[in-house]
Amino acid sequence: METQRLRTVQHPGRIGDLLDSLIASVPLVLAGAIRVASAAVLPAPLRLLSRLIDRRDSVWRAWSEGGRIWFFEALFSLDLSRERGKPVIRLMQYDEVGDVARVMTFVSTIEHGWQQCD
Repeated sequence: METQRLRTVQHPGRIGDLLDSLIASVPLVLAGAIRVASAAVLPAPLRLLSRLIDRRDSVWRAWSEGGRIWFFEALFSLDLSRERGKPVIRLMQYDEVGDVARVMTFVSTIEHGWQQCD
């Protein structure tokens, strides 16, 4: 897949929808968790992180349930997208103090939906 076409497909405005789809399909948060609609309700470290992410070509989403918070940042990986021939999302999950808890990459396929890359 050519770089220019990947850049068009990977427009930052699309990443939020793809992240929502990924979270709905892959069990990364507890069933019944509610999406956090505003950074104002996040703990201070995650509020700060959300402001930083808003300035980059990535998006954040958070979910909460029973006092727990799942906070994610997603961005497109152009290098991995070129390698795989389809858009690849790099997903960082942060803990409640704003430290990276884990980093994952996912690709969406017609045959199998969202799959974690190796």
